[in-house]
Amino acid sequence: MKTNSNKKQTQFAVLGLGRFGFEIAKALFLSGCEVLAVDIDEERTAEIVEFATHTAVADVTEETVLRQLAISSFDTVIIAIGDDLQASIICSFICKELGCAHIVAKARDSKHARILEKVGVDDVIIPEADSAQKAASKLTNPQLNDLMEFADGYSIAEFGIPKQWIDKTLAALKIPAKFHVNILIIVGEDNAVSMPTGDAKLKPTDKIVIGGLNDDVKRLADAINRLS
Repeated sequence: MKTNSNKKQTQFAVLGLGRFGFEIAKALFLSGCEVLAVDIDEERTAEIVEFATHTAVADVTEETVLRQLAISSFDTVIIAIGDDLQASIICSFICKELGCAHIVAKARDSKHARILEKVGVDDVIIPEADSAQKAASKLTNPQLNDLMEFADGYSIAEFGIPKQWIDKTLAALKIPAKFHVNILIIVGEDNAVSMPTGDAKLKPTDKIVIGGLNDDVKRLADAINRLS
């Protein structure tokens, strides 16, 4: 297992590093979470090492492997092996048997999703359907650049800066206090990432990545739309 230092906030294990698994692992890592990224393909794990706290080359359909990875110790396990139905189901079943607190799995269609739900997966993601929902959210919220919904009603979203916020500090805006969300990072020009501090002054090209309950994220989105 290779290790990359990143302060632990929330622990996620991403099993399967196809396009979906890679992107969700990267997004979680850049949001400040601790991420274990696992795939049976060594090349895929080598590609993600920059965006994961730990990586492992392993067959996640083997119970002994998942035990060795201490998979049940993670807050959320994301099974991103949607293209291999058998492997997806086996992995989901083992994770459930091992007592994982929260399991999210990718499904390739509604039938696959129903099977995963019967196995005990807590949340099932069908990328095509979720992409349509995200597109609708972005069309109705012009300042919303990206949205990722997790379990238990929690979302991470990226917003552009409304004109009224330009050159104001985060302390002055009081976004967490007003909307009950956490500002995770600020994405500046050329995708430069910085940590949010009270004296950080927002620029026109900045974007903020926030996390919070779905209703609170929506309230913030509505407020930003009114200001835009």
